[in-house]
Amino acid sequence: MQKKKWMIGIVISFVLVLILGISYAYWYVTKSQEGMNQVLSGCFSLALQSDNKGIELAKDHPILTTEGLNLTPYTFTITNTCSIFASFDITLNTLLTSTLNSKYVAVVLDRNAVRTFDQYDLLETLEGYQESRLLQSGSLSPNDSETFNLRIWMDEDVGPEDMDAMNKIFQAKIAVIGRPSTYSPVEQGFDTLAEAMLVNEYQSTSVEHAKGKIKTKQAPDFSKPAPTVEWQEAHGIATWTPRPTMPHPDKVGEYNGFDKIEKSYLRFSHSYGFNRETGRYHLIDSFLADPRTITDFDTKDYYYCGGGTDISANDWLTVYQDYQNCSSIVKVSGVIAKDLEQTGPSGTKFQLIEYRIQGKNYTQLEKESDKSDKGLYMAMDDNGESFYYRGSVNNNYVKFAGFYWRIIRLNGDGSVRLLYAGETPDAEGQNLFINKQKNAYNNPANLPGYIGYMYGQNMDTYENASKNEINSSMKTILDNWYRKNMVEKGYSDKIADSIFCNDRELQSGDGVSVTKRTYYKPYQRLVYDKKPTLMCHQKGDQFTVSEEKGNGALTYPIGLITTDELMYAGITSGTDSYLNRLSYVSTTNSYWTMSSSWFNNDSGAAQGMYMDSEGCITVWYPVSYPHGIRAVINIRPEVKITSGIGTANDPFVVAD
Repeated sequence: MQKKKWMIGIVISFVLVLILGISYAYWYVTKSQEGMNQVLSGCFSLALQSDNKGIELAKDHPILTTEGLNLTPYTFTITNTCSIFASFDITLNTLLTSTLNSKYVAVVLDRNAVRTFDQYDLLETLEGYQESRLLQSGSLSPNDSETFNLRIWMDEDVGPEDMDAMNKIFQAKIAVIGRPSTYSPVEQGFDTLAEAMLVNEYQSTSVEHAKGKIKTKQAPDFSKPAPTVEWQEAHGIATWTPRPTMPHPDKVGEYNGFDKIEKSYLRFSHSYGFNRETGRYHLIDSFLADPRTITDFDTKDYYYCGGGTDISANDWLTVYQDYQNCSSIVKVSGVIAKDLEQTGPSGTKFQLIEYRIQGKNYTQLEKESDKSDKGLYMAMDDNGESFYYRGSVNNNYVKFAGFYWRIIRLNGDGSVRLLYAGETPDAEGQNLFINKQKNAYNNPANLPGYIGYMYGQNMDTYENASKNEINSSMKTILDNWYRKNMVEKGYSDKIADSIFCNDRELQSGDGVSVTKRTYYKPYQRLVYDKKPTLMCHQKGDQFTVSEEKGNGALTYPIGLITTDELMYAGITSGTDSYLNRLSYVSTTNSYWTMSSSWFNNDSGAAQGMYMDSEGCITVWYPVSYPHGIRAVINIRPEVKITSGIGTANDPFVVAD
C-alpha cells in the first residue's frame, strides 16, 4: 500500500462448512478467538469481546434476514488512544483458503443495511487475503471509543440450485485500518450546519450519498433504549438515606378520607428481587408496618424501597408507596421518627411524621451492552424527511451564541433543531438548564387546559381551553431568555421559524372536565404503543411565529423538545422500561418536554411529560412541579459554519 496505515488484524475466522444435502446445504460457523483479545497499533486499540462459543448458528439451511438480525452478534470496540482526531475503516477480508463465493454470505454491521458480502465496496486487497471489502468508515476523538456488532449468515436467497455453494468454506478476518483524520466538512465544501451534520456521519462526498446511506439503516426498536444497558447490583456504594414523610397516624383520618392507620405506615419486606434488564429492585411479599414498633431490625432482614406524601396545589394529600419499581433499596438497620407540621399552598396545616431510614444502600450499576443503535436515522415530519440523532452519539455538538447545543435533528424544512447543552462542552446537572434551576411548566395546574404551552381565557369547552391566548409559565421563561440572549445580542437572524409541537389531541376524555380523566395522544402513543412521530396533526398545536407555517401564536421561535423526539433519541417510557443514562439527551436532573400527558381527576392536576434523572420518560407529576428547562431553537438552512466535526472538543461552530 502507498499510504502509511496502522492496521489491526484480529482473527475472527468464520469457517462455513457446506455439506451437500438432499435439498439444501448445511452451514456452520465458528471462530478461533475466545474471551477478551486486545492488540495495540498506532493510535488505536481494538478489543473483541465474546463468549467461548463465538458466533453461533444452529441452522441447516439459509435463514431469513429477520432471523439473521436476531443472531448473537460478534462485538468489538475501537478506542482512539492518541491525542489527535483519527479516522478508521472497518474491513472484512477473505482468507486465501476461503472457497465460498461472497455473494452467498449476508453481512451486517450494527443497524446498517443488510447486504451480501460482494455488495460491499471493494478495497485494495490487503496482503495475504483474496479480497478486502469496506464495512464502515468512521472517526473518533481522542480517548473516545465506539462499539460495533457484526452478524453473518447464509443469505436467504441461496437455494438448492446454487450448486457452487455446496462443499465450500468461507473464512475471513476483521481488520481496522486507522489514520490521522484530515476530513473536515467545511474544507470539503459543506459549510452549512445542515450539510455538515449529514456528510460528517460517513465522511461522505455528497449530501445525497449521506442521505442514501442513512435511509438504508434498519428502523430502531422504540420499545428499547439506545444504547441498551445491562445492570448489576451494587451494595453500599451510594449514600441514599430516605426520609419519607407520611400523614401522622393520629391525624390522617382528617384528610380526604384516607385510611387512618395504613396510609401512615411504611412498606417493608423481608426479601427483595433485582431485574438485570431494567436495573430495578422490587420487594417480595411486602407489608405495611409502623416502624416505631419494630424491635428486631438487628436480627431480621428488613428492606425498604420508597414512599412519601405530596401536597397538591389545592391542598390535597397524595400518599404513595414504592415497592415494585425502585432504583435503590435499603437494608434497614433502624428508623428514627420525627413529628412535623407542613403548610399547603392554601394555608392548610398538615400534621405529618418523618421517618429517617438508616441502613445499607443497594443500588444498580450500569454496564453498556450495545452501542450499535446510534447515529443518524430518517423519519418523516410535517415538512418532509427529517434526519435525527439516536443513542450515545458524540458528533452532534454545536457552538452558537456563546452556548453549546446538541443537534436533535435536521427538520424537513431544512432547518437544524438544537437542544441547549450549557455554557461549556462538559456541562452536567442543572448547568444544562437555561437558568440553572428548575421551574414549573405552568401554575396553577388544576384544569386540563393548563397542559398547554398556551391556553384560553375561558376553560368551559375543549376548544376554548385550547385557544392560544395566555402564555404558560414555561413560555414566559423561554421568551425572556430568548429576548435577552438572542434578540439583544444579535443572533436572532440565524434562527428559523419551525414548528414546535404541543400535542393536545385527545385520546380519551373531554379535555375540560375536572371530575373525570382526560388522556392526550402522546400518552397512548409513547407510554403504551411506543410509536413516536414527528408529525403534529392539529394546527393549533403547531407553534410558530408565522401563521403560514403553523398557528402563528409564538412571540419568539423558541420551545422545548417533544417526548417523541426523546424516544427517537433513545429514551423509553413506562415503569417497566429499561433505564438509559447513555443517550445524548439524558441528564442527571429531570427536565420538561413540550408534550401533553393527562389530567388526573383524583389529584385535580394536569400532568406533563418530562425526562427524569434516571433516563426514562415520565408522566406522573403535575405541570406545577419544578423541572429543568432545556431550550430548543432551529438554525436556518443557509446559516454557515466556520469549522468543526461535531465533537465536544471540536464542535460545529456557527459563524457570527
